[in-house]
Amino acid sequence: MSQDSSSPAAPPLSFVQRIVGVVVSPGETMARIAAAPRWVDVLLFTTLLVAGGFALFFSTDIGQTAYVDQGVATMESFGRTVTPEMYAGMQQQAAYAPVVQGLSMLFIGPVFTAIFAGIFFGVFTVLGGEATFKQVVAVVAHAGVITVLQQVFALPMNYMRQSMSSATNLAVFFPDLAEGSFLASLLGFIDLFIVWYLVVLAIGLAAVYRRKWTPIAGGLFVVYIVIGLAIAAIKAVLGGR
Repeated sequence: MSQDSSSPAAPPLSFVQRIVGVVVSPGETMARIAAAPRWVDVLLFTTLLVAGGFALFFSTDIGQTAYVDQGVATMESFGRTVTPEMYAGMQQQAAYAPVVQGLSMLFIGPVFTAIFAGIFFGVFTVLGGEATFKQVVAVVAHAGVITVLQQVFALPMNYMRQSMSSATNLAVFFPDLAEGSFLASLLGFIDLFIVWYLVVLAIGLAAVYRRKWTPIAGGLFVVYIVIGLAIAAIKAVLGGR
């Protein structure tokens, strides 16, 4: 009597294994996630951590001051003049920032996960890919672990710097660039953690659709850069730089 020589399927990864694996071994981990897609626990974990981190940061005096300063900087970068009345209004809004920002993150996390998963599912379906929506949601949700690491690094840095500006974008390597210039805005848009996130996301999508991850990452980077170019151009035109 012949024996079945096929190896049994690997068991699904645990919650902790998936969280750690996405960081240290994304290729193998995403392949296992694609084979046994589970995402609710990870999405809940990342959403609650990010929301809690923002709420905690904005509950401090430094966080609320940074909130106002960032609001002023954003408006000025688009060519608007902040009047004393507008500044006073932003100071009043800062008192509600812990609740507003925390609740916003609770909403944004799941909604954007669903939107991105829907876009990727639609694009790859048009390109002839075969996968379930659950598989795509799972890899998008697990790539979100990188955004948690971004906040774990960025929020303490922002507290020490008393600023909401990113400490991990390319603009920090070019401090002499004119603030609000096209190049400064473009480099300020490109964040190293987002680059990492896009790489992990590409690896996950490649695992789901059984493709090489490098062309997928290339496509994601092109879209990312185009968005950055558009925002930098708008800021340069409106800001007169």
